[in-house]
Amino acid sequence: MLYVLVVFIIIGFMDLGGLIKSNKKKEFKVTLLVIAVAFILSTLYALDYRLPSPMLALDKFVREVLGLGY
Repeated sequence: MLYVLVVFIIIGFMDLGGLIKSNKKKEFKVTLLVIAVAFILSTLYALDYRLPSPMLALDKFVREVLGLGY
């Protein structure tokens, strides 16, 4: 768990530091959102929480909403 936190702190400094200096607010917000989602998913995975497969939801969407089959 500590490794996940350290890695994301390093990634945050590397990615977000340049965006703060260049005053790119939209890019900063999007990058922060992506990093936050990745951090949450990585933390849950490190804590042995079973994450559901996104393919099940995608399969249901393709079959029922779009009416396509493969």
